[in-house]
Amino acid sequence: MSTTDEKIDKVIQQIASVHGVAVSKDDPIMILHTMNERLISDSKAAQQELLDNFRSQLEVTVSELSMAAKNHSDRVLNSTIQTSKTEISRVMEEQSNIIIERWKAFKTMTTSRQTSILNIIASFITLIAAGIVLTIYLKM
Repeated sequence: MSTTDEKIDKVIQQIASVHGVAVSKDDPIMILHTMNERLISDSKAAQQELLDNFRSQLEVTVSELSMAAKNHSDRVLNSTIQTSKTEISRVMEEQSNIIIERWKAFKTMTTSRQTSILNIIASFITLIAAGIVLTIYLKM
């Protein structure tokens, strides 16, 4: 016996047990039952097809949204990186200028110190020379 015959037999048994009415397989009510099962089966197949179409459209939409979000995040990230590079370059140049200015000031200070030391040495030599001249002049 096929599963369809088994289903019909179960329906006939259920009608007999619930309603107390015996029906045969060729009863018009069983024809309606078969038509109803067929309509349910066709409807189920159509709904499954619609669901599959909806799922594929949803997957395409999600994929497109994912790509759009990725592109947007890439643009934001690239913009942030570019801004960071610009800021880093600006800060590095600013700090380099400060270091160069301090180095120049240090060199100027070192040069001034060396000049001062040379002037002091020259003054001592002049003082010693003046002392020698004075000593020679006084001894004469």
